[in-house]
Parts: sequence; structure tokens; C-alpha cells
Amino acid sequence: MRRAPVFRHGKPLLLGCLLLAASDLGAEGDDWPRWRGPAGNGISAETQWNPAAVNSHPRMIWKASVGTGFASVAVRGPRLYTLGNENGKDTVFCLEAETGKIVWIYSYPCGQGSYPGPRATPAVDEGFVYTLSREGHIFCLDAETGKPRWARHLVKDFRAAPPTWDFAGSPVISGSRLILNAGESGIALDKKSGERLWGSGGGPGGYATPVLAEISGKPAVVLFRLSSVAALDPASGAELWSIPWRTDSDVNAADPLVIGNTVFVSSAYGRGCALYDVGGGRSRELWKSGAFGTHFSSFVSMDGYIYGVDGDARQFGAGTLRCLEARTGREAWSSRTGFGSLIAVGKRLIVLNSAGVIITAEATPAAYRELARGPLPRNQYWTPPAFSRGTLYVRDLSGDLVAIDMK
Repeated sequence: MRRAPVFRHGKPLLLGCLLLAASDLGAEGDDWPRWRGPAGNGISAETQWNPAAVNSHPRMIWKASVGTGFASVAVRGPRLYTLGNENGKDTVFCLEAETGKIVWIYSYPCGQGSYPGPRATPAVDEGFVYTLSREGHIFCLDAETGKPRWARHLVKDFRAAPPTWDFAGSPVISGSRLILNAGESGIALDKKSGERLWGSGGGPGGYATPVLAEISGKPAVVLFRLSSVAALDPASGAELWSIPWRTDSDVNAADPLVIGNTVFVSSAYGRGCALYDVGGGRSRELWKSGAFGTHFSSFVSMDGYIYGVDGDARQFGAGTLRCLEARTGREAWSSRTGFGSLIAVGKRLIVLNSAGVIITAEATPAAYRELARGPLPRNQYWTPPAFSRGTLYVRDLSGDLVAIDMK
């Protein structure tokens, strides 16, 4: 295992010569260029990997220290992007995905916060990296050099009040727009200039990432707000429909899950979950249940079934992986895994529980079929993993980012 060196400077740093072009690596696997992967649904289409690779002790390829925080990683071609906090500064890292070596860094002043460090994952698009801090700093950085193209601040520039536990939803690119869960009903900026295109009132929003979808043949941004889930027109920000959804602590943190013309939502604090038919611009409840009361772990949908972790991060060791039939809400199976997060790669699930145990299982409603499991060093693991080209990327709270060989 190679531990990547970490440099602490306030300016971008470019190391070495240019790496291979992303297109040269495309045949070997998929990019993971944003929160929850290529389509923002937690699913990778890769099939050339070995679920048994985590059995007993996962093999770490490299480890790098990127500061405290909860941001996951974005992988585009040979490069990986993430950010963390240390000594009153956020630092955006660009690393070689294969080795963990630093290509460049970019730092700016930002406090750690009560849950230390940034929450939002970078988005990489057309040669630029977009990041968001817990305080509301927005940066557009050149993906090759780290040089800023533009910078904005959600509070200072747009008067968007942060929610109780700060800004957390990751930036999302929709055409020429950068869309953020900020303000009462989201905000869209021109991705090239940072200028505001549309936005709502200055009140606090939710914690989930905006979800891009097509509903009834029309593009939509599905947004978990402070006390509702809504669909917006991505071009204008106009509300298409809204469904009340309130929790005792106003924590709507797991991304809404769009399945055709239906939307699945879930929250903790005794709220549970529900599925709504939203076709034709109207909403109708199809079913509701207490099966999923997830604190902030998002879900995946495959072949008519929903997979996710039911549980509360505050209850150490508690948490259940469940499979529900999307159409009816009927539970197909469940297994105690501990609270955590999951993604799907091919037709298999990768679960990371909060204690650092990686579990692989079949994504099938027939029964719970575990394939392998293995522990990582003891720490807190609340950040969902990312997967690209046969490598699993996992980050712990203290700032260690590790690359795990899944081939």
C-alpha cells in the first residue's frame, strides 16, 4: 500500500506532466463524475469486478489524507476530486485516481462546523470542477490546473439561509446550469459565469442533492426542501408539483428516488417512507410505510425493487438493509447490517456500514444473498463509497481516503 503525500498550500499546485486522456481509459470502466455516480442514482454499469475482493481484509491500493469531512469523490478519467477541512481551511484535492498522488490543491478559509468539514461532493463537467462548502462557498475550478474560473457565496451573494446543519446537497449540472439545494426552492447558476439564472426565497432549504429526472416526458429537478418534496422546471425554476413532507427536525437528507412517473421519499425521526404517483403534474399517494426511516442514506432502484438502509446514524450498530417492491411497498427481505450507505455495481450491491465493514450482496428480491464482507480500519464511515474502473473509493470522518482493489 502506498500512502500519498499531502501538501498544504493556499494556491493550486500542478505536479508532473499531463496524464492519459480520459477517453483512453473509457473502455476499462466508467467514470463516477458526481455525487451518486454517472446518472446520480447510485448505480454503476460496470460488470468486470469481483465481489469477493473484500472478503476478510480488503486490499488497499493507496491511502491519502484529505482532511475531515463527508464529501465523497468524483472520478473523471485518470483523475479524482474531493475536498476536506483542516486548520480552518477547506482544500479541494485533485489526485491521480490510480496512485493517490496529488496533481493540484486549492484552499480557502472555512470553519469546520459542528459536524466537521464539507458535506457536498464535487461535480466534474466539461473540464471544470464545481464544489460547495458547508458555509456556502461555490467554486468553479479548472479540472487540469485548479485555477478558479469563478467563485460565489450562497449567503453573501444570494442571501440563501443555511439549514441548521449547514449546506449539504451536492452541486448538479443540468445543461448550462449549476443547480443547488439552497434557498426555499433551489437556485440555478450559469455554469460558465456563476451568474444567477433563477432561485427562490432566501429561507433554508433541505440537505439532499437535487435529482435530475424525466417525468411524463418532461425534464424536471426533484428537490427535497425543508418540509416538502417538489419538482421544478430546470429552465425556469417554476414549480411543477409539491408534496408536503415534514420531520420533527426538518431533516430531509436522503435523495428522492424517481422511478418512472413515481417518486419515493424517506426520512428518519419516525417519518418513514412513501411512494407517490406524480405523472401529469399531479401527486397521488400510492402507499406509505415505516419500512424505511433513513437518516441520510440514499437508495437505489433496480428491476422494480428499492434497496436501502433503514436506520439512524445516532444509534450505533443499528441499521437494516431492506429490499422493497416499489409498486406495493411490500418487503421482499431484510438483513441487519448496521447503519450505512450503499451503491449498486452491475447487479450487485456494495454496502458500507458506519463502522467500516464493506458488504457485497446480490441485488435480487428472491432473498438476501451475501457474497462477501471485510473490515476497514476502525473509524466513522458516513460518506457513501464511489466506484470507478474496478476500484472502490472510501472515506472516513478523520480524513483518510482509501482506494480498494475490487478486481
